[in-house]
Amino acid sequence: SVNSGQSWAPAGPLPGLPPLSVINHIEASLFDAKTFYVVADAHKTGDFSPYVFESVDGGRTWRSMAGDLPKGTIVWSIQQDHVKPDLLFVGTEFGIYFTVNRGASWIKLSGGVPTISFRDLKIHRREGDLVGASFGRGFYVLDDYTPLREFGAGALGDEARLFPVRDAWWYIPFQPGQAPGRPEAGSDDFTAANPPMGAILTYYLREAPTTARERRESAERTLRDGGKDTPFPGFDQLRAEVIESAPRVLIRIVDAAGRPVRWVEGPMEAGLHRVNWDLRGPAPDPVDLSQPGFRAPWESAPQGPLAAPGRYSAELMIVSAAGARRLGGPQSFEVKPVPNALPGADYTAVAAFQQQTAELMRKVSGAGAEIDRARERLRQMRVALVQAPRADPGLSVPMDSLARTLAALDLRLRGDPARRRLNEPAVPSIQGRVGEVIGGHWETRQTPTATQRREIEVATAEFVVVARAVAEVIERDLAKIEADLERAGAPWTPGRRVPVP
Repeated sequence: SVNSGQSWAPAGPLPGLPPLSVINHIEASLFDAKTFYVVADAHKTGDFSPYVFESVDGGRTWRSMAGDLPKGTIVWSIQQDHVKPDLLFVGTEFGIYFTVNRGASWIKLSGGVPTISFRDLKIHRREGDLVGASFGRGFYVLDDYTPLREFGAGALGDEARLFPVRDAWWYIPFQPGQAPGRPEAGSDDFTAANPPMGAILTYYLREAPTTARERRESAERTLRDGGKDTPFPGFDQLRAEVIESAPRVLIRIVDAAGRPVRWVEGPMEAGLHRVNWDLRGPAPDPVDLSQPGFRAPWESAPQGPLAAPGRYSAELMIVSAAGARRLGGPQSFEVKPVPNALPGADYTAVAAFQQQTAELMRKVSGAGAEIDRARERLRQMRVALVQAPRADPGLSVPMDSLARTLAALDLRLRGDPARRRLNEPAVPSIQGRVGEVIGGHWETRQTPTATQRREIEVATAEFVVVARAVAEVIERDLAKIEADLERAGAPWTPGRRVPVP
C-alpha cells in the first residue's frame, strides 16, 4: 500500500521461496521509500534455509540477501542501521549476524551472544545500541555498535585500528548498599548490568604482538614441520629473550590541551576488543605486586580523581622492546556532564581540586610506604648485627633511636595504630585528613566545601615538614648505620648501597 492502507497491491514473487512459507518480518528502508527488506522461513515444510530479500522498486522485484548465512539457519527479524544504509542486522535461530555490504557476506556476533533463537531486533538510535529479544531467554544489548560502520572501509585490513569513540556522560554512578553483588536482595533477584561508566574504547588487532622468543619458536615449528633441522639460536639471543619485556597494548587518553590523562591497557590477542576509561585519572595508591586479597561485593578497586568534562582524544599504541609505536590516528570524543548538578557548580574547579587531592595522597602514601620499607630494613639490620663479629654491639642503640623516630613520624603521617585498633578518637593524621576529603568529595561532582579545602591546606603544610624529616632519616641516619655494618663486614641487607672495592 502506498496510500496508508486505502488500497493494496500484491508484491512480486520472492525468488526461491517455497510455497506455504511464512513472512517473519518486513522492514522499510530508512533511506529510500521504495526499498524494503523481508525475512521469511519455511521450516514447517522441512526447509530450514535462510531467506532474506531486498526490493528497491517498491516490492515489484526482489533479490536474495542471504549471502553466506549458514545453511539451516532460520531468519526471524531484520534491522537497518540509521546512519549507514549497507549495515544490516538479522536475528536468526542461532544468534545474531550483521552485514556491511547489503548481504554479500555476513558476520556472526559473539562476545556474550548465546547461540539461541533471536526473534526480534531493535536499534536504539540515540545511543547506537542493538537490542535483541531471544526466545525463552530474555534481552541482550550490544552497547554502541557504531564501530561496525567502519568495517566496510577496509578496517580489518589494517594492522590495527582504534574505532570512533562515542561521547561519554560524566556522572557519579549510584551504588546502593551491598552493590553490585547485592546479597541482601535475595537469590531470586535479577538486575542486568548497565554499560560501564565512562568512554568505551573499541580497537582491532590483525595479529597479536609477539616477543623475540615467540617469533623464534614459531620459525622453529615451521622448520620442524618441514622436516628440517632447527639451528641453535645462540646464548646471546637466549639471554636477550629472557630479559625482553612482553609487548603491551595501551590506549593513551589526552585532554584538549594535549596533556596526557590516563593509560588504559587492553588485551593483546588478535581480533576485536573493548576496554573502558572510567573518566578518572590513575589511582594514587602505591604499586602493590602482591596477589590481591578477598574483596567484598560492595568494595571497589582503587580509583583516581575525576577528569573534567571537555574534549579528549584516544590513541592506540603498542609498547614493546623496540619502543612505543602509534597505530593509526587519534579518535576524538566529548565528555559531557549529566545536567543534574546544583546550579553554579564549576566542573573544571571540581576536577582540579580532586586532582590536587590525588597528588597529595600519592605523596603521602609514598612516604608511608618508605617508612614501612625503612622499618623492614632496620629489622634485617638487627639480624645482620649479631652475624658481624667485628661490629660494635652499641649499634643497636642508634637502631632503637631510629625506630622511635620512624614511629613518631608515622604517627603524624598515618595516625595512632593503638587508638585505631581500639576505635578511640585521636588527633587527625595527615593521611586521615586527605582520606576524609577523598571519601567525601570524590563521589560527588559538587564544589568542595570550605572545610574540605581547609583540610587539604592543613595536610599539605604538615606533610612538607614530615616528608623532609622522613627523607633526612632515611638518607642520613639509616644510611650511616648501614655504612657502619658494611665496614664491620656484616651480611648484606636489602637497601644497602653496593660496596665499591
